[in-house]
Amino acid sequence: MKTVDVNKRTLEQEKQYLKQTSGIVRIEAVCFAAVLIMLMVQEIISAAPGDGESASALFWVKLAFLPFQAASAIVATRFVINMFKEIENGETPFRYSIADKLKGLSDAILGGSIVFAAPYLVAMFVYSFTGTEGSPTNASAVIMLGGLFLGVLFKTLSYIFGYGCKLQQESDETL
Repeated sequence: MKTVDVNKRTLEQEKQYLKQTSGIVRIEAVCFAAVLIMLMVQEIISAAPGDGESASALFWVKLAFLPFQAASAIVATRFVINMFKEIENGETPFRYSIADKLKGLSDAILGGSIVFAAPYLVAMFVYSFTGTEGSPTNASAVIMLGGLFLGVLFKTLSYIFGYGCKLQQESDETL
């Protein structure tokens, strides 16, 4: 009769679940970035002037910010993909490189929230000084607040992972 170490078997199961979840999250991140970029393009196309109309300030501002918004979505996606690849391939998730990637992700999200809200803020500024009628929605506030919340959440997780790295290092040194 063969003895099986329950902890080792459970650890192997957890590693398999982590690999599966990591793959799913990486696919979701790519899909999220692609859909987000398509939605931004669709929003610009729907705001495009018709025949004989002049383009609104919001249209031009959104068009100008589109490359920056796409770049911020891609940067955040790259951080997610690289972080989950590294978590999947390592022995423990409590490594300084993971904490650094979480910090980078939080910075990308914080910066991205500003970049995504900027067209609305600029358009509101232009509308207020030109006296033209425009109706930017409250989307900028929602985007900024959501981005700030997520950015701070990931920044906090990066500190938690950094602390976990220190505890892991102390544990390894005492053994």
